[in-house]
Amino acid sequence: MKFDCSFLEHNKLLICHTVETVNGEKAICLQTNHLWIDKSPLSFYIIDLNSQIMITDDGETIFNLRLNGVIGDKRSWSLVRDKINCTHSDIGLSENGEIIAIANKDKLNTLLSDYISAMCSLMHYEYEMVGIPDRINKLAEEVELYLKAWKPRKKLTPNPKIKGISNHEYNFDFEIDNELILAINPTPNAVGAVMRKVGDVVSGSQLNGRKIMVIVDNRGDDLFNQKAIEEIKIISSLAKALPLTNLIDATKKSSTAH
Repeated sequence: MKFDCSFLEHNKLLICHTVETVNGEKAICLQTNHLWIDKSPLSFYIIDLNSQIMITDDGETIFNLRLNGVIGDKRSWSLVRDKINCTHSDIGLSENGEIIAIANKDKLNTLLSDYISAMCSLMHYEYEMVGIPDRINKLAEEVELYLKAWKPRKKLTPNPKIKGISNHEYNFDFEIDNELILAINPTPNAVGAVMRKVGDVVSGSQLNGRKIMVIVDNRGDDLFNQKAIEEIKIISSLAKALPLTNLIDATKKSSTAH
């Protein structure tokens, strides 16, 4: 391939697709090649406001930073405001946790560049503050303990592999009692990855009668639990999904029965 501007045309810097907001409005979702510490891509949304344009992360950044232990409750959000106040555009943090920028449509190029710069400043801060979060690393370990306590007489196999209809091979966290288990946190990126994996596997021919169960960590404050319930509803369209607290309760009942 000739190395000129056409080279960039074949190497996408942004992935774009249209979505619909909860209010039924059309929006554009942009996914960049910038990665958060958990390897999920930086994504955000562009919404048409007639003569103006709005860019928002839909609250996903604050949610992920809280999940990874970088920030706490609203009292610590001032740090986020300071980090995103680094460009020529007016980029702010709303009361419900959305990082928002609004400008006239003719300023879109500048607004888009500044928004990505502001988000990257948060990414750099996340890398400075934490390694891979303990909560993400330890979730599967916790689920393993609860599964063993729930069904002590059943064989538990870690890291089973199975191919989907695409012939891509996927890892699951565990297999027990004819079920393939995945344990995740309720982040949009984690749920998206699960939906792609489960959809491919369910459409394939290697399940051999086995079921898939996704366990979603819902422990934490009301916001965290509500987010988990919303994501569970999405996953349930393809596979069985339940909150981690349900598994913990089942473990307690099993222990009492024995």
